[in-house]
Amino acid sequence: MEHNGTAALGWAARDTSGHLSPFSFTRRVQQEDDVTIKVFYCGICHTDLHIIKNEWGNAMYPVVPGHEIVGVVTGVGAGVTKFKAGDTVGVGYFVASCRGCECCGNEYENYCAKMINLNF
Repeated sequence: MEHNGTAALGWAARDTSGHLSPFSFTRRVQQEDDVTIKVFYCGICHTDLHIIKNEWGNAMYPVVPGHEIVGVVTGVGAGVTKFKAGDTVGVGYFVASCRGCECCGNEYENYCAKMINLNF
């Protein structure tokens, strides 16, 4: 069992200036229901700008922005069944919809009453 996280590199804001610079950090150890992704592309949307500039008053610097990504799966936890290493994946804004209610069934995940937004 792995007891240490994995080294990673991102681009982080360290204050409200909006400037991003390289930032080394350690990702937590992969859990049973985790999918680990090597990020190839990451969009920066206006939500990220609000966070970078601490316009909502909840930024915790350094902050690595970007929550809409495309990459390849490099590892999966023991409980993951829908993805495998090597899969190309995208992570959009809505990742915690229930996928079982009427809204989700009609591809309106953004209206899911059970959704918990953990994506930024």
